[in-house]
Amino acid sequence: MADGCRVAALLSTVAAGVWLGVPELLGFAVVLAGLLVPRLMHLAGPFDAAFGVTILIAAWSGAAGLYEAIPGWDLVVHFITAGAAAGVLFLGLAQIDVTPEATMGSVIPYRSTVVLTLALGMTLAVLWEFLEWAGHTFISGDIHVGYTDTLGDLAVGGLGAGLAGVLLAHWKGRVAEVQTRARRKPSRGSGR
Repeated sequence: MADGCRVAALLSTVAAGVWLGVPELLGFAVVLAGLLVPRLMHLAGPFDAAFGVTILIAAWSGAAGLYEAIPGWDLVVHFITAGAAAGVLFLGLAQIDVTPEATMGSVIPYRSTVVLTLALGMTLAVLWEFLEWAGHTFISGDIHVGYTDTLGDLAVGGLGAGLAGVLLAHWKGRVAEVQTRARRKPSRGSGR
């Protein structure tokens, strides 16, 4: 499914270049590049697929005009996308020993995973708002920016990242619990 999202992003980028316009083309190109990161990290399929689906929805929501057509849709998408992106970034950084290992039963406090994921999500949300501003300023005035919009996007992005941190910490705890039980369980051939 995750590779299907990458193919969809590639086709969307081509379609945007042919039929839509420069802002959409750039948006889908960023999505395509972003979707390559979890693949290069060999991220577990469910995380990779969830991330791919969320950022494709975000990109197509802009191209289809859903942000303007559906009140509050922008906030829903920022919530989900910031959470998914923060989780993927946490797991990716754990693979290269920048954040504490999130798999294989490592022992770090639950709250550390939550705080780090929240911080990563807020950083990504701020970077996204910079991109929106740059797009509005240098590419198209049709890209909606403003003080209230930016603060709302950052607030719900932080909430999404915080929830992602709680879910990651819970998942990490479950993985550690299963691994601990597996180590304690005597093998059937041990004669006891």
